[in-house]
Amino acid sequence: MKEIRIAEIRAGDPAGSEGLILEGRPIVYDQPTTINDPAGQYIEIIRSGALDEADISDARLLYNHDLSKVPLARTPKTMQLIKDPAGLKMIARLPDTEEAKSVYTAVKRGDLTGMSFAFKVPEGGDRYNAATNTREIFKIEKIYEISIVPFPAYPQTSVEARAAMKEIKEDPLREAAKIRINQILMKGV
Repeated sequence: MKEIRIAEIRAGDPAGSEGLILEGRPIVYDQPTTINDPAGQYIEIIRSGALDEADISDARLLYNHDLSKVPLARTPKTMQLIKDPAGLKMIARLPDTEEAKSVYTAVKRGDLTGMSFAFKVPEGGDRYNAATNTREIFKIEKIYEISIVPFPAYPQTSVEARAAMKEIKEDPLREAAKIRINQILMKGV
């Protein structure tokens, strides 16, 4: 199941570099975060080491999760995703396009401060404690994309912010009913 979270980003001009550089930390370990799911709220913690075996080899940097636009960067050539003891750090060199310049300028001015990331947790990679209403993630299988977004929702530190958008798991009985209804409708055509 693909999931999305939000964190903060900043623009930078590292000494001696050319071009538009964005840096951020989209994943921070061991920081409790309130996730607002359509099914309700819960606390989520991505535990230290959850990225140890994660596939970060083919991730895109997008604006607002818009898959219809050309990516702003891509690992490993124009974006680096660096696993470290604190979580995941991102450094991206943006292209010389109007959209990239607009995004860079908005980040530099502080108008855009959020980063969202889409990821997959494998079977057995997390645990939910109903008594504390807490989900702990111990293993992330893949990072699909990182997006620069306009609304970071849940500040964790002075440099990070997070929010959530999670897919709703379908009820197997409901899924079976949908399939049966479609089969009935197809016979009437």
